[in-house]
Amino acid sequence: MDLEKYARAIEKSLTQIALREKDRADVSEIWIDTSIPVDLIIEIIKSCDISIPQEIKAIIDGNKTIWVRGTQS
Repeated sequence: MDLEKYARAIEKSLTQIALREKDRADVSEIWIDTSIPVDLIIEIIKSCDISIPQEIKAIIDGNKTIWVRGTQS
């Protein structure tokens, strides 16, 4: 599977979330923007080297933290 195109779509969604002056992105917001399945979004965030805007401090899935700036969970 070519994850690169999905990674780019996730990056674009995160940029849009940052422009809305949010510092935390919920996976459900990314899913709404991209229609990429939630489990694939989480896999890409955890395993691919994607560019996350500096304004985004964390990516969450409900109450579960998926990614935090400076570390990976």
